[in-house]
Amino acid sequence: MSALTLTLKHLPAGRLDLSPLMPFLASGELSGLPALPLQLATQKIPLGELFEVNGSDATQLVLQGDLSRVDGIGAAMQTGSLTLAGNAGAYLGTGLLGGEINVHGHAGNFVGVAMRKGSIHIKGNAGDYLGGILPGAMQGMAGGQIVVQGDVGERCGDRMRRGAILIGGKVGDYAGSRMLAGTIAVFGGAGKHAGYGMRRGTLMIRGEIEIDATFADCGEQVLPITNLLFRSWEKLGSPFGDAAGQATPVHRFMGDRGADGKGEILRFK
Repeated sequence: MSALTLTLKHLPAGRLDLSPLMPFLASGELSGLPALPLQLATQKIPLGELFEVNGSDATQLVLQGDLSRVDGIGAAMQTGSLTLAGNAGAYLGTGLLGGEINVHGHAGNFVGVAMRKGSIHIKGNAGDYLGGILPGAMQGMAGGQIVVQGDVGERCGDRMRRGAILIGGKVGDYAGSRMLAGTIAVFGGAGKHAGYGMRRGTLMIRGEIEIDATFADCGEQVLPITNLLFRSWEKLGSPFGDAAGQATPVHRFMGDRGADGKGEILRFK
């Protein structure tokens, strides 16, 4: 069987919600896929009017075209692989329960919010609230791994509960805000107020950054766990595995003392 391939016929005039796609594919009834109703702005449109459908292997889904106005791609995905040849809109991988999503372009806001398992790999940039929280929820990302080769916007990992976020470029203000647990590693520097309100968890940032006064300076240390992490990321290539096998010293800060104060920011070179 060949991979199930959806090719966008034309860029929609409004925002298109593709979140019903993965639950529909999980049902195994592919014959009705072209008739699947999708929300486009204020109207319902059959999927077949917007996408050309080819292939039959739903465990290997390929999306082609400029999907920068298409939201909810990979929402509630449980298994298999999803590959995007271009850009993605907002809410990519919302509530991800398994499988892997690979984006060869950029992605919008709210990538991986409320995800539980699986992996998301973005070769370009991503927007605000990556790995963050849905409105009304108590926690954000609770498992799995998100890798972004480029830059990420503000509030990355907001109320993150578990899992790992790796960023090859720079992250915006309030990275790791209200973080509950998990690991965020940033290799291109960070904006202001990193770790704001974090209760627990680890925020690793390369380069000089401004540390808020609510974090206690614990000095320079060599922590075995950081070397284990770098080694586990070696397969991801540069810059994630550049320090693998080295005793990398970190400058450790504990906080946020305005919350539980059990989190840490590890600044490394």
